[in-house]
Amino acid sequence: MNIRKNFLFAIFLSVSLFAAACGQTAPAAKQPKVILSTDVVFHKQHVEVRGTGFTPKSEVSSHLLKSNGTEFPVLPILVDDKGEFTHDIDSLLLQTGTHELWVIDSTGVSSNVAKFEVAFGQAPLK
Repeated sequence: MNIRKNFLFAIFLSVSLFAAACGQTAPAAKQPKVILSTDVVFHKQHVEVRGTGFTPKSEVSSHLLKSNGTEFPVLPILVDDKGEFTHDIDSLLLQTGTHELWVIDSTGVSSNVAKFEVAFGQAPLK
């Protein structure tokens, strides 16, 4: 019986080493990530949110923390077949100050926390 166990272990070890040498390891899980189009926005401007690394064809929960520490109602967003989404935030109803945004995947995994500032005044002319 020990010979059989040793033989099977040797085969398992050989296959594992061969797969590692060929670079065929298990793919790393993608960490959900949100990216903002800007980190400073003026009144009546928009911030585009781009999400990547989410579970394809699922619904995620977007969280937006106001500058006063309270949170907007959670916003459900549908993810495409590549695990990506885009969303637009209009600053018209936002207070000045720093806001935080994060998105929770359908698996319960949270993205990074992205921050942007709503500044007082109007955007400079280009």
